[in-house]
Amino acid sequence: MKKSLFLSSILLLQITGCDVFESSKKQIEEQYLSQNSELKEAVEAIREQGLAAVSATAEKGSVAACVAKQLDGDPMGALIEVEGALQDSADLSKLAETIGGLSNQEISLENIPKLLQQGADTVNYLRTLLGEYDLSELQDKVSHLLQDGQSQSQDIGEHLRGLVEQCQ
Repeated sequence: MKKSLFLSSILLLQITGCDVFESSKKQIEEQYLSQNSELKEAVEAIREQGLAAVSATAEKGSVAACVAKQLDGDPMGALIEVEGALQDSADLSKLAETIGGLSNQEISLENIPKLLQQGADTVNYLRTLLGEYDLSELQDKVSHLLQDGQSQSQDIGEHLRGLVEQCQ
């Protein structure tokens, strides 16, 4: 009885702990975006309408058009659609390794637990990127991003912030 209660409390702590970190990342992102209302509006529009729609409809010369152009030109730009991504300190090269390790044959029930161990954010990022690109195209784009030194940062949030801050 005590053992099951102990295990239940540990599981509950882990589950609620994930929510605390997730919500704090979103709150920090909200604070960051509140410092520049035009960037905030652009990011919100992209999250609501999608990157392609904002690229097509944003007024030329606007902050939204600039942000959409910057993100559309970057393989990781689609990650802006994931809430909290602007403040995520996840290692960009580890995400690239995960993407590089995937292949059509490797995606199986055996590999799903490995992906989940890397974190829900990783799975969410992969889902978002695979919605934008097919797997081989994504692998090529990410390898070029890292090889060519286009990424000036170590983490996803810093990389995305660097892209959108060019429009301030």
